[in-house]
Amino acid sequence: MAKTVLFGRYRLLEPAGSGGTAEVWRAIDERSGDEVALKRLHPMVFATESGRRRLVREFRALRSLRHPAIVRVRDLQIARDEGAIILDYVRGSSLADRLRSRPALTTAEAVAIASDVAAGLGAAHDEALVHRDVTPGNILLDEDGRARLTDFGIAHRDGDETGGTATGQLVGTLRYIAPEQLRGEPATAASDLFALGAVTYEMLAGRPVYAATNPVALVEAQQELPPPIENVPAALDAAVRTALSPQPAERQASVESFAEQLRAAVEPAASEEQTQVIAAPAPGIAAMWAGASPTAAAAAADRPAVRARRASAPRRINRGLAPLVALVALVFGALAVAALAPGDGTGANAAGLDASPLATAEPEPAPAAPKDKKDNGKGKGNDDKDDD
Repeated sequence: MAKTVLFGRYRLLEPAGSGGTAEVWRAIDERSGDEVALKRLHPMVFATESGRRRLVREFRALRSLRHPAIVRVRDLQIARDEGAIILDYVRGSSLADRLRSRPALTTAEAVAIASDVAAGLGAAHDEALVHRDVTPGNILLDEDGRARLTDFGIAHRDGDETGGTATGQLVGTLRYIAPEQLRGEPATAASDLFALGAVTYEMLAGRPVYAATNPVALVEAQQELPPPIENVPAALDAAVRTALSPQPAERQASVESFAEQLRAAVEPAASEEQTQVIAAPAPGIAAMWAGASPTAAAAAADRPAVRARRASAPRRINRGLAPLVALVALVFGALAVAALAPGDGTGANAAGLDASPLATAEPEPAPAAPKDKKDNGKGKGNDDKDDD
């Protein structure tokens, strides 16, 4: 194919997709050398003066919209018989491609993608821009797995009832379009939320939220909430189906609130429990616990339970080393008594040492009886105390 350069600047490389109003090409910006995505617009989009004005107006709004979850719009070119929007090129695939290869995503994947898209939509809504076509095909997954929203080609400002389309014209992809749009009402931020809810439902359930293939059937199906999503937490299912409420006022207050509910539904509660266990020791020794696991911390704090386990544990010290162990335990135990108040729950594990029992309660004859058996018994007791 002969080299095609549009507007004296953009050299087309290969097709990258198509839609109802444009075809997308991978291209090179010969001025900067950057790889870009070039959307060649259908002539009907810019054939009229009002259409061209709308493109310019929306381009100016989108050019200032910078967010990591939104594909950046770089340029708009309109000639007599050619029009194009130029965007950053994202290496990866679309969510639509991912769903075709693996219909149901994991809960973690679905929530992460929905959260990324919600962040991008939230930034657009802050600028009063409504996307109006949130679909898997307009969500790109880059090589790092992050989701980025693209194709604001039919976006309009919230409150602008014309939106650049003819009165009564339906704008958006049928499967993800909100009920109020089907009723002929202007799209709002709540309409984008509904579409994101429909995309999230499809990611989790492995199937579209509604099977209707025409507007009449879809209007009827949307009168009721879709069936629950199987094999997901109840709170996650509730958040998604709330976003799909027939009335906009019944949905979450914003796409950010929706994303917060999704994340809260899947966050583990273990971290809170772990924090409670680690916080148990006295403030004066908190630093010594930094390296202790929650299990070890709980065991050291429960001194009677530790003693009971050691009473039934097998003896692990070589019999010939018993006198040396007793002497070390006596010295180390004396230091521990001076440093610690009785029953404060500290021990070898709190200091980062091995918590295995050095001696047990099972009596065994010592190779050489010490002169003062009472002191020897005290040494073993201190050994237990220190090891606790």
